[in-house]
Amino acid sequence: MRRVLALCIFLLAGPAAAQEVFRCTAPDGKVTYQQTPCPKTDEGRKVDTTPANSDFDPGQRERLLKAGDEAGKRLEARAAAEEAERQRRAEERERDAQREREAQAREDAREPQYIYSGPPYGWAPRPPYPRPGPRPQPPRPTPAPSGR
Repeated sequence: MRRVLALCIFLLAGPAAAQEVFRCTAPDGKVTYQQTPCPKTDEGRKVDTTPANSDFDPGQRERLLKAGDEAGKRLEARAAAEEAERQRRAEERERDAQREREAQAREDAREPQYIYSGPPYGWAPRPPYPRPGPRPQPPRPTPAPSGR
């Protein structure tokens, strides 16, 4: 990423270095820099704008441009692959949503099933054990012996 950024800065700086700059001094002593030649009333001279780097290699520029083009192509291919992947995922989500809608429609169309939890109105069911038989009678008190 740094190489691409450096390449972009280098390429943008190239045209700026190739432009002509004129230094104009007005009769009142005011100095201005401009891209057009100075008017006849001003004293002007051309400013040298060549880069301070005198060991500039045009072959290196070509190599950098070629590397930048290759990086740009790789970046475009990567962006196209990511877009294709995004599109595939969107289609997959749409298919899943369609399947979910179909399953919900099938569920809604089915006959409802009722689950009974006991007799209606909350009546208690009969107990599962038999009814008890008659209760035994308590013993009768015996009369006391008479001693008379």
